[in-house]
This record gives sequence, C-alpha cells and structure tokens, in this order.
Amino acid sequence: MRSSILRDATEGRAIIERWTVDLYHRAIAEGWLEASTAFELLDGFIVRKDRAKAGEDLVTVGDRHRLAVQRLVKLASHFDPFGCTLQVQQPVSLPPTNEPEPDASVIRGVDEDYRDGPPGAGAVTCVIEVSDSSLARDLGIKLQMYARASIEQYIVVDLVHDVVLDHRTPLGDGYQDVATLRAGATVEVRAGAQTVSVPVNRLLP
Repeated sequence: MRSSILRDATEGRAIIERWTVDLYHRAIAEGWLEASTAFELLDGFIVRKDRAKAGEDLVTVGDRHRLAVQRLVKLASHFDPFGCTLQVQQPVSLPPTNEPEPDASVIRGVDEDYRDGPPGAGAVTCVIEVSDSSLARDLGIKLQMYARASIEQYIVVDLVHDVVLDHRTPLGDGYQDVATLRAGATVEVRAGAQTVSVPVNRLLP
C-alpha cells in the first residue's frame, strides 16, 4: 500500500497523491489510519469536518449547528413509510475520491441494507448539510461533488443567513433549480418517489 504523500528520490520534492475511497477504507481496516468521525474524504483529501460557528475554533461544534442536527434526528420517522431512512452524520460513498459524511441524507431502504458498506449515490435521494462556518465549502466543493454524483436534491440549512437552500436537478458541477426558503415556508424533502413536507422553521434553530 502506498502512502498518500510520496517522496521523489531523484528530484527531492514531495508529490501529493489523492486518496481513493478504496485506499481510504483499506487504510482504516488495516489500522494505519484511525477511523474518526472528525474527518471525511473530499476530492481525495482527508479533511476535518467544519461544524463550528463562523469565526470560532474549527474543532468546536457550534450550538446552532448542534441543535439543527438534533432537529434532523427527530424527523427520521417521517421517512419510514416511504421505504427510506434518514441517516444522520453517516458516510455516503462517491467513488473514486469522495466519501463525505453529510449532516443528514435520505437513503432508500433500511440501515441493514448497507451492512457491507455505506450507501452510494444511486441509493441517496437527498443530502442535507447544516452550514455555518462551513458555508463556503458546502456551496462550493460539496455542491459540485453532489451534483457530479447526480444526487437528486441537495439542501443547505444556511445558519449564516437563516434560510434553507433547496437545490434540485443536478447538471454538471451544479444544480439547475435553486430555491431560497425562509421561515414560514416548507421544503419538500425527497424520499424515493415521494416527498416529506418539512417546515423551514423546524430546520432553523
């Protein structure tokens, strides 16, 4: 197994090599990379998750972020009747070089369907990210990543501007349809062929 950073012995310079999902899993399984809920694989790089309040230490979890995730947990039972599961802060496998751990994702089936590995793009009908300090990342590299994987719906709970951004119809590196929803509105979260109506007020603590 090769390290992600190789040394070119002839020229004496560091060469950075992106991680693949397979290599990432092997490194954890073989014990030379610690499994950690603090990191995720983005574009081939192992990146620390950013759940902080804007302007605060990136290793902390902002209070509003924490409350928003707790609210997502309470929505889980609404997806069961449609044959879907709302998983919270669990990985989604998007080979070859991405395995993000979004704040929530709606997947087809039940948890036991994925005992041999995390769900892939074809199993995911919606991804939800709660964004404060991470807003630029969530509307940049992560949006592009989810769109390229043809994730049908990408919802950003924007705690900076107190809005919910509903992205639909992936095309290339982006989404064709984007709605900015404020308190009092409702977002329709895809659950397979159906949707679950969620008041924006329930997503914004």
